Amino acid sequence: MTHDLELKVIIHDLKMCRYYLLSRRFMLIGDHSGLRYLFDQTNINGKHVRWLATLIEFDFKIRYIRGKEKDIADALGRRV
Repeated sequence: MTHDLELKVIIHDLKMCRYYLLSRRFMLIGDHSGLRYLFDQTNINGKHVRWLATLIEFDFKIRYIRGKEKDIADALGRRV
């Protein structure tokens, strides 16, 4: 369920920054490869339908970067 958790965080962040992002085109960069296929799903449940309805309001592109290739690693997501 990592995909659901990451998507839930993205939806929350987009709602918090809605005022700034609605009129702009932006790139969503993440290290979860499943997000690239978010809009290609055919059999989804009600929760995902609501999330996708929120996402289509924004003009963005999803870009996947492997976790090891990111310049700044997330301090909470990495073990020392």
